[in-house]
Formats: sequence, structure tokens, C-alpha cells
Amino acid sequence: MKIIGVSQRLGISKFGELRAQVDTRLLNFISKCGYVPVPIPYYDLPKKTSLIKLSIWLRRIKLSGIVLSGGEDIGKYKLRDNSEKFLINYSIKRRMPIFGICRGMQVIGSYFKVKLKPVKNHVNTLHTVCSNKRRFKVNSYHNLSLKKCPKNFSIEFRSLDGNIESIQSRTKKIYACMWHPERYKDFKRFDIIKFKKVFY
Repeated sequence: MKIIGVSQRLGISKFGELRAQVDTRLLNFISKCGYVPVPIPYYDLPKKTSLIKLSIWLRRIKLSGIVLSGGEDIGKYKLRDNSEKFLINYSIKRRMPIFGICRGMQVIGSYFKVKLKPVKNHVNTLHTVCSNKRRFKVNSYHNLSLKKCPKNFSIEFRSLDGNIESIQSRTKKIYACMWHPERYKDFKRFDIIKFKKVFY
């Protein structure tokens, strides 16, 4: 079975520990799609040393792709920001697929020089997304959106207020969405099919 690396969110515990963690629902979703999820470690060291250690870990694990997970806004933890941008660069050089979720889509946009903008009524809600062919409701937990579509990407879905909700690279195996496929009680068939298509 293919091994998929999953980036983790960071947070400070009440004891002052910097903790990396991943939603177990995301691990369950990836497993449901037929892959083995492995959380990717961050090394809280000077930037150069941190990324060298991450590179060594990646070479040893032999991943088939990367999931950039959701979580805190870009800029809160430089350790995560730097590590995820390194993961994107590492994956592109090796033609490995990338699937971005919420913050993951924002990081992909930022990597390709797209700025973010604040949005209203997109936190802890359900709303409709649409394309030329279909529309459906998705969960939403974000207060920032891409200002525009990155170069050589296409927009798959927008929300009814016009914000970009999912993108796909025209030249690389990169897909990203602003909703969380893992946060449904019953995983959606559309999300499972899309995930499998990215990592096929």
C-alpha cells in the first residue's frame, strides 16, 4: 500500500510544550481511501538544520505523496510554514502528488506567490460551492481565501459569494480544497474519488 505523509498542526500545551498533532479523522479518511497515513515530523531547530533533518526523514520513509492538513493560519508558527513550503518543493522536484486541505490550500497558494484575503461567514458553517457542472454543500472553517488562482492552476469550485474553494494544477499532481473531507460523519464519495485520483 502507498504511504502518504500528513503535515501536522502545531500548538502550545498548558505545560508550555510545542506539540505537533493531526486530527485522527484525517488519518481515518486517508485509510478509507486505501492508503497508509504517516504524520510528518517537524524539527524545532535552526531553520537549515530543521530542514536537513526533515529531508533525511523523507528519504528514509519513501512517501508516495503529501497531504497538507488544515489548522492555524499561516504566520503563527514559522516552523510549520517553513516545513510545509519545503514539503511542496520536495514533492514537486520528485513529481509526488500533493493534496491540500484548508490551510493546505492557502500554503500552496502562498508557495505560488498568491496572497490571501479575509472572508466573512466561512467559519464553522455549511455553504454551497459550485462549478459549471455541479453544486453541493461543504463544511467551512476558514477566515482567509486565495485572492486569485495560482498560475497554471484552474479553479474547480467557487462559493456562492465568489471565493475560490478548490484548485487543481494543470501541469502537476496538485489538488487543494478549502473544505475538510475528514470532518463528515460519513465521508463523501466525491472527496474519496478525488483523493484517489490525485494519488493514483
